Amino acid sequence: MNSTYKPNSKKIVDIKDEGKMVDKLSINKVIEKRMQGGPKGTHIKIINKATGEVIDEGHNMVMLPGSQQAACKLFGLDQVVPVPTYNSMLGLDHTLGSDWSYQPYNDPIVCLWAAGRNGYNNSANEVNALSNLDYITPDTILPFRYVPKSEDLPQELRSVYFGRKTMPDSDYIAYYFKAPDTKPLLHIRYLDGTEVTSNLYSVDSSQIAEIWVESRLSVTRNDFRDYFDLVLGWDNADFSTISLLIGWYDNSIPEDPDASAADAVYYKWYQDVIPYSKWNFKAIDLTDLTEGVSFIYEVYF
Repeated sequence: MNSTYKPNSKKIVDIKDEGKMVDKLSINKVIEKRMQGGPKGTHIKIINKATGEVIDEGHNMVMLPGSQQAACKLFGLDQVVPVPTYNSMLGLDHTLGSDWSYQPYNDPIVCLWAAGRNGYNNSANEVNALSNLDYITPDTILPFRYVPKSEDLPQELRSVYFGRKTMPDSDYIAYYFKAPDTKPLLHIRYLDGTEVTSNLYSVDSSQIAEIWVESRLSVTRNDFRDYFDLVLGWDNADFSTISLLIGWYDNSIPEDPDASAADAVYYKWYQDVIPYSKWNFKAIDLTDLTEGVSFIYEVYF
């Protein structure tokens, strides 16, 4: 699911719009260009949840930690650079040992989202350029939820929000990561929209086939607001970057280590969390408490 290649900057053509194209060959050329050199980047849309309006769209970049993780997975190699993880950089609760000190209990996969404020330069009114060494820094990452210890998230939301940190010298708990809205979807189809099947080698067709994974993230009216209100202030109530994250989890740790076996509650605690990709965009203002946006994230191969 990864690539060391930089995402294509050309516009992605939606095959549903094929009938609107004057020259069908132009569609082939766009897709061929996107597929040159192997796995490619992404097409991302930001949609206003209330109106359905497309606010912005573009392409991300795969970060070095994500590229290394995928390369090692594909070729059965050990990582050469043990990059710092968000577990240690943020001091997350129930982190097992130091970075990379445990053999993963399950396959590390792209499984979480993070968001932050280092994607846009407000003073220059421009989106910050990306390199594959960028990441959402600990001082600019935003917790999706920021709640009092006495009002921690209920159990049903603990399968949505992760990256929990009990804030030192404070009565609050931060949740820095959010799960995708649904499980990722794999799409494989020909240019005309026909699904590719197992008889692909016997099909007499000159059409191009393409493959992509779709993931979605919703930023709701509940996300980030408490942190703006209590920590950053409403003058800083915006975000301008998102990142897909790779990690593995341990679900054998009771939240309260002093709880009895009958009362113990277990959640997933993600370990060795690193950035897979990052996308910067024009800052989205969240001072409107009813504002919400959705990200549709298509990763092409």
